[in-house]
Amino acid sequence: MKLVFLHSSDIHGFIFPTDYQKQNAYSAPFGLTRLCSIIKQQRDKYGAENVIVTDSGDCLQGSPLAAYVHESNNDANLKAFAAYYKQINYDARCLGNHDFNFGLSYLKKYLTYSKAPFLNSNILAKKNDLPAFGQNYIIINKNGIKVGIIGITTQRVPFWEPAEHVAGLKFISAFEQVKQITAFLRPKVDVLAVLYHGGFEADPRTGTRKEPHTGENEGYRILHEIPGIDVMLTGHQHRRLSLVERKTAIVQPGYRGEAIGKIVLDFDQQKKKIITMSTELIDARDYEPDGKINDSSLSLEQQAQKWLDQPIAYLDEPALILNANEARIKGSPFINLLQDMQLYFTKADISATALMSETAQGFNKKVSMRDILLNYPFANQLCIVKVTGKELRNIVEYSLKFLTKENGGNIIFDPAYRNQLFNFDLFYPLNYEADIARPLGDRLIKLELNGHPILARKTYRLAVNNYRAMGGGFYPEYNVNKIEKTLDKDYVEMFKEFLTIGHPKVNFSRNYRFS
Repeated sequence: MKLVFLHSSDIHGFIFPTDYQKQNAYSAPFGLTRLCSIIKQQRDKYGAENVIVTDSGDCLQGSPLAAYVHESNNDANLKAFAAYYKQINYDARCLGNHDFNFGLSYLKKYLTYSKAPFLNSNILAKKNDLPAFGQNYIIINKNGIKVGIIGITTQRVPFWEPAEHVAGLKFISAFEQVKQITAFLRPKVDVLAVLYHGGFEADPRTGTRKEPHTGENEGYRILHEIPGIDVMLTGHQHRRLSLVERKTAIVQPGYRGEAIGKIVLDFDQQKKKIITMSTELIDARDYEPDGKINDSSLSLEQQAQKWLDQPIAYLDEPALILNANEARIKGSPFINLLQDMQLYFTKADISATALMSETAQGFNKKVSMRDILLNYPFANQLCIVKVTGKELRNIVEYSLKFLTKENGGNIIFDPAYRNQLFNFDLFYPLNYEADIARPLGDRLIKLELNGHPILARKTYRLAVNNYRAMGGGFYPEYNVNKIEKTLDKDYVEMFKEFLTIGHPKVNFSRNYRFS
């Protein structure tokens, strides 16, 4: 017989096939409604009794719809939002780091409304060391085959969230928990799967390191050091992975519901043994949205669309982005506006930020809630961080690793980082220049503030979001001990206040050069 796993992850609240750039535009090649059609088709093909459907988190935050549900402060809206995911009828789910963005009370309500089996073996209650949500693992019986699934989440959540969002919780190593539970569970099941909101710190096949040792992603270590795992259902990194390595089937289906990860195990029921395994990604673009989800809950989506088009403020001049990568390399009035806002609220010496969206278009003269959320889709908070001049130099040098030179001399982004450009920070009003032909870590040829060189031993106050302040993006020098203050406002609140009370002038100047 064939046992089939269908896996989604990092949907980020993108239920309908839209990127919200325009109202009533529903032809985007992603979204939960398209995934629902895939899952129905696959269940029909193999029989529901042979199919296991999973999701590895980041469902509560990321889309304008998800932002509306939170901002509306209406339990009925959150219940309707949870009902979207319930239509899938998941066999098992786990939590993602962004599911903590709106606080524990909000998350617990969502879990109550969801009523799906949530698996969690490494987010423990400090008071008793038991799972704070859901259960360690689940055993599912499919046609007489016992399938064990262990649920885990990246242990780095406390480094990115305000303390109150993780109060009373203890996050421990995914690797350690999987190792412990596998030893106990493997003899009791015929197939063992790991459902992980996390990815691979090194290439699953070659072992080439992709990131520093922080524990954020432990997939490579789990794969290579824990025997007995048949299936790894991963997420968090927004990568597209489909492979079999070390007799383990691995998938990761991108983000926003762009694909379903599919694993097929040919199983000998008599011997209780896997004969062969295969993996693939099924692209959502090839499937029409499921009508049942559209018809049952479109009213919430329509409420969100009206909310998105509320005018928030008016600018004297537009701050547009015509091309995201060009804006990063050559400068952008929108990025300057974001930097000015961070300095306005913190009174820091320097601001650091990234362009957060590949589809960001900046602000026209009329700025709506839609514009704010499309250009800054993350529920971050703003921090003030104290760094020395030497540390600041190391931080800026790290950002320059994203850049490379073509043979013709053009500055471009290194293809190795094409899915991580939300981690490419720019610094303002620093006056800095870099020679990209020079070795990594030694590219800066100028680093000044207000006409004066940055001094190695001098302390500077840096305005940066809490994700980066905690080391997000694997930047050096940042850590919790250097955070002087975290502001209570989120970025949506700050934009609304800054664009109205501050009434800023759009700054078209450029303070950095790459050559």
